[in-house]
Amino acid sequence: MKAKKQPRIDRATARREFLGLRPARNPKIEWEEVEGRAVLTIPRPNNWKIKLLNVFFPVPESRKVILDPIGSHVWRGCDGQNRIENLSRALQKEYKLGAREAELSLQQFFKDLGKRGYIGFMTERPETVKE
Repeated sequence: MKAKKQPRIDRATARREFLGLRPARNPKIEWEEVEGRAVLTIPRPNNWKIKLLNVFFPVPESRKVILDPIGSHVWRGCDGQNRIENLSRALQKEYKLGAREAELSLQQFFKDLGKRGYIGFMTERPETVKE
């Protein structure tokens, strides 16, 4: 039996879709700004592995993650309203980056934050057809 081929998405479409995403911070993550840097307070997961580990070793309730200046700049803009395209333009202007360099940096940054569950992404809802 042959596997169904996935439709290929050309690079221009993939880029357009990426730039249209709106990153939003995880509401469970508290953060503050200290000396121009975003300091994230990540709550400890509450699963059986952590509970077992906590029997033998004290496990803190949360941990701190300090973002670098560029990461902090982007983190401030992850409010669910700004599109990645807008964040890219702001990075280009603020840090004198090229468009491609800013987009690749954002792509990697969001990939890392997304894997860790620090942010999620919202897309535009397609207009529904009224009859």
